[in-house]
Amino acid sequence: MTPDEGAVHPPAPPLPALQFVQVAFAGHNRAPELGDRGRAESALIDAFARIKAAGVTQARLLSGYAPGADRLAARAWRAIGLGPVHAVFPFLDESRAAAARWVDGATWLDGEATLAGGRHPHLAQSRWLIGAADLLVVIWSGAPARGPGGTADAVRLALEHGVPVLWIDPAQLAAPRLIRAQALDEDMGFLEVLDILAAGGGDWVVEASPREIHAALAELGLSGHARTPEPAHRPHRTRPPPRADVAWPWRAYALFRRALGGRAAPYQPPPPPADLAAEPGFAVLTEAYQAADARARRLGAIHRSHQVILLAFAILAAAAGSASAMWPGLKLAMVGLELALAAIALVVWFDAERARRHHAWGEARKLAEDLRLERAAWALGLTSVPHGPHGAGGLAAGQARRLAGLPGGGFDRTRIQAWGDWVMGELVGGQIAYHQAQAKINGRVSHRLHLAENVSFAILLLVLLTYLGVAIVDMVRGGQVPHVLGGLVIMAGAIVPAIGAAGLALEATLGLGEEAQRSHVLAEQLAQVDRARSPDGGLEELQRLARAAIRLQRAQEDHWTEGAARRRLFRGG
Repeated sequence: MTPDEGAVHPPAPPLPALQFVQVAFAGHNRAPELGDRGRAESALIDAFARIKAAGVTQARLLSGYAPGADRLAARAWRAIGLGPVHAVFPFLDESRAAAARWVDGATWLDGEATLAGGRHPHLAQSRWLIGAADLLVVIWSGAPARGPGGTADAVRLALEHGVPVLWIDPAQLAAPRLIRAQALDEDMGFLEVLDILAAGGGDWVVEASPREIHAALAELGLSGHARTPEPAHRPHRTRPPPRADVAWPWRAYALFRRALGGRAAPYQPPPPPADLAAEPGFAVLTEAYQAADARARRLGAIHRSHQVILLAFAILAAAAGSASAMWPGLKLAMVGLELALAAIALVVWFDAERARRHHAWGEARKLAEDLRLERAAWALGLTSVPHGPHGAGGLAAGQARRLAGLPGGGFDRTRIQAWGDWVMGELVGGQIAYHQAQAKINGRVSHRLHLAENVSFAILLLVLLTYLGVAIVDMVRGGQVPHVLGGLVIMAGAIVPAIGAAGLALEATLGLGEEAQRSHVLAEQLAQVDRARSPDGGLEELQRLARAAIRLQRAQEDHWTEGAARRRLFRGG
């Protein structure tokens, strides 16, 4: 008998908790493909138990709730107790009473309108389910789809979106496998995937153990503790936005910008429709967006104001340092003033560097923009947040999206028109107005900064030429250049370069001219999206236009975020 035989091994430690997870389900509904219903339900209970053992403590099941495997999955899900069930029905006339009895939330799509537009309702249904999911569970034979919107299409969509698939084969119910979408080659076609799966799956198909499921979800950025979504009946309360760290006047940039750029024409965005505002998921996203936007605005105001203050101090220090050339009696006072300005500037700069406020501002703005886009996309059943970790903003926005779930109720023509108008106003109309104002104001500020540099340089040339002329005349006459004029030359020689350096620093830090140009281009591109909308366009057209607007704005935001390093404060000397 070996030393290990008969030994009692301690149970493996539980895996770390994961964040709230959305699990989509798709499966065969025909009896010949599904096989024995009792064994299939047992396999589903085992699969969901593995998900729970993987560290998932709170989740939502997204399902088509069709007779067959879908309903077996809903029953197995409830047996494990992971969370609510949300159904997505492809047609408006599907039984509402049955859905109210067996699921916690439901969405009805207008399948007849989808058919009239040349699309397939069940494929549209699959896109809603997979677009919101972090994990897909399927009962699937591994065979190609026999028609649009089947289980094979759900697997294809999941792999294209980077969503891992927990695969239960009806022929091998006791051995669920995990298809790790993250390990697939990007250029691999789905037919090629089917051939590899039939041959055993390669190294990206593994046993669906809790540890493998945990690793696949952690790769999507779901590590961390779950938060339970608020029930629909709980009244929504807007929390006050978190206060950013404010230690210095933060309105300096707003005053500076208004003085040089003027005011933008006021734009009042239309409120969301009442039924949209009443959706619990929309309230979750709105609360998250408002808090993130308030923090981003505050941090941006602080950082920009600190830069304006530092550069103003640099110009004042240059003036103080050279003032004794004109007024020798003020030398001691000016040295003291210059030291005070330098000390304050050093404290401001060190505080910003220690807090890495330029990075904090960039991350806060990215989060706010992600949530703004996600809030609008959610109303059309879309997601603007790619699957997988994409920085702090993407992770936080993705978690808010999971907690929001899917919008409930029927997407009939009245809702599509009302919600679509609001979404297009948020993503297109409001952004056109905003970027047109930004282009105008930033362009005006940039132009006037350059004008100030040119004027100050012209004054320096005038002072130097005046001094040279007076010096030549006095040399001929045997006189002496006035002391005041000599002091003025020294002061101009110190202050004018400081003004030029301040203008260059502001342009480098805030990119006013570049931002003005990019805002102008983006406003024109969004106007093209707006013109492409037809008056009687359906949900699919609105989704297409919303995706186009989101791509344009995300490209703009990504460009801005990539420039975080250049937004470090200039001390001005």
